[in-house]
Amino acid sequence: MDVLYGSVDGQKFSAATPTLKARHSRKYFGKDRGVVAYTLLANHVALQTELLGANQHESYWVFDICYNNTSEIVPTMITGDMHCINMANFAILYWFGMNLAPRFTNLQAQLKHLYCGPGQGRYSDFLIQPVGQIDRSLIVSEKANMDHIAATLGLKEMSQSVLMRKICTLSGHHRTRKAIFEFDKLIRSIYTLRYLRNPQLQRDVHRSENRIESYHQLRSTIAQVNGKKELTGRTDLDVAISNQCGRLIANIVIAYNSMLLSGLLERCLATGNEKAMDLLRRISPAAWQHLHLLGHYDFRNKRHLIDLESILSGVILGS
Repeated sequence: MDVLYGSVDGQKFSAATPTLKARHSRKYFGKDRGVVAYTLLANHVALQTELLGANQHESYWVFDICYNNTSEIVPTMITGDMHCINMANFAILYWFGMNLAPRFTNLQAQLKHLYCGPGQGRYSDFLIQPVGQIDRSLIVSEKANMDHIAATLGLKEMSQSVLMRKICTLSGHHRTRKAIFEFDKLIRSIYTLRYLRNPQLQRDVHRSENRIESYHQLRSTIAQVNGKKELTGRTDLDVAISNQCGRLIANIVIAYNSMLLSGLLERCLATGNEKAMDLLRRISPAAWQHLHLLGHYDFRNKRHLIDLESILSGVILGS
């Protein structure tokens, strides 16, 4: 309960009009072009979203979207699928007080990424054995250079996507590059062992990922109101505005549902209706079956608030 989980993931949308960022991807768009809406979500709330090209690797934007979060909701445990992993993300998020917690689809495959400190031979009788040894002396000797890179990211003088492209162009023998990768192996190995040993951590990570999948279903339904899962706009800026408008509508739906569920919860707590409370636990704030998305959107001021009590007066749970 003392850890706030956030999740990152990308969702593919076709582009109604070809733009600079819209790229071909036969797997997702067929003969059309499209973009990826990369979103940071926490407790069903979409905190941040960025548009990426379909040809760009999502792992290059994990730190950027978390660090550029301007909301008051600040998750410290960042979950994601296997696309959020690269050779440096565990290290970069650790530098800034965040923890990368991907959902592993194949636990057996992760054993190839376990490394130990000095004395690899001591693990010969262990059920799970490390595949290599971390070069601790290299990490210590390159600490000043890694601190410089962390400061550059912290001051927003360089984005993570640019940093990763620069690191990947360096020689494989470059000491700072190797030190970052070695430190990443250390943090990843610790998390992998915790993930293997702690079923509760696995359930929490899966639950966090399920929330962003529910958001994607809602976001897809909103986008398809006009008939097709696409973002409209003649330029990349127009497409970005279209994406942000969809996020705004999704957050309004989630906020509305949350207020209704909170009102029902208060009623159940007052009456002690355990059957109704058990039913409430299974209702998602990202549901939309009770909403008419093609209806009239009325932006009211504070003098004409929605009367939630009258809406909930006819709702009976657990009967």
